[in-house]
Amino acid sequence: MEWLSWVLLGLVQGLTEFLPVSSSGHLVLGQVLLGLEAPGVLLEVTVHAATAAAVVTLFAREIASMAAAVLRWPLGPGRALEGDAAWRRLAWNLFVATAATSVMGFGLEPVFRGAFETPVVAAVMLLVTGTVLFLSVRLARGRLDLHDIRASDAVLVGIFQGLAILPGLSRSGMTIVGGLTRGLSGEASARFSFLLSLPAIAGATLVEVFRSLGTYGPAPGGLPLSGLALAFTAAFASGLGAMVLLIRVVRRGGLHRFAWYCWAVGAAALVWLLGS
Repeated sequence: MEWLSWVLLGLVQGLTEFLPVSSSGHLVLGQVLLGLEAPGVLLEVTVHAATAAAVVTLFAREIASMAAAVLRWPLGPGRALEGDAAWRRLAWNLFVATAATSVMGFGLEPVFRGAFETPVVAAVMLLVTGTVLFLSVRLARGRLDLHDIRASDAVLVGIFQGLAILPGLSRSGMTIVGGLTRGLSGEASARFSFLLSLPAIAGATLVEVFRSLGTYGPAPGGLPLSGLALAFTAAFASGLGAMVLLIRVVRRGGLHRFAWYCWAVGAAALVWLLGS
């Protein structure tokens, strides 16, 4: 695999992980339409680690504030700082949303697993993603920020994220729309979605590692460290750029513009799959 291939793999992962176009849908359809094979768990872990690192980099202040507030809590009111309660509440809501996603993921695991083996499902779900994104323009622009999120809001966003386990349903698109339906501002919805991606990426990576261990490994000849480094760098940079771009787009109410891409890819894939 030449250096350009490693860079392209990283770029695709970083962009599709955060832009509302479904990374899983692109993976499933790409493997079938282009005859690609699973690249191996080491590469998957590498690019997922890169996108997680991008989230940590962009939201370092928020993550540090939540961690500090949670750690100071057992020390008593005398050690608490102004705003600690709000940061603890945000951390709790991220936990609640993740728990809701986990319940759905494990409860519907056989359904989700079968969907990944059916490319037509990914194509149809891309059409659904496009429809959800297009309808988001009809949602009133809320004014709630990250610290206004309630547990009930977190549960709904977590359910939307759980549905997005289906290939073709965009995780970022579904969770942002979920936040918008609860009165969050576009920027707050996007930021909550990206913070929520950290446990989602970590959990999905661990599940993939345990499932794949002993099933398939590195590509023939091994995966060179230089190639993995290129893929990591490309995924990190593109993921960071994708998040910054999407926050700006959502802030201006332009999430629906991604619908046309999802419709085009989903429809083209569906015609090809059903006609072959």
